[in-house]
Amino acid sequence: MALFEELKEEIERYFREAEEGGFEYRRIEWELDNMVYPYIGSFLASGELSREEAEKLFIFCEKKLTEFRESL
Repeated sequence: MALFEELKEEIERYFREAEEGGFEYRRIEWELDNMVYPYIGSFLASGELSREEAEKLFIFCEKKLTEFRESL
């Protein structure tokens, strides 16, 4: 499986677990900003992800975060 798909699946799993675990919006926002985004950025910097793939993942995260906030 391609790295992009693996990361997308992990992000989806993270948001499922966040919903099930009753995470607060601010916690998810903090974890994205301080853990997930830099992780994606490291793959972009190393060339393992293309710019387009990284951008899609960032947009996907923001979409999921918005959906999470709206579900509260």
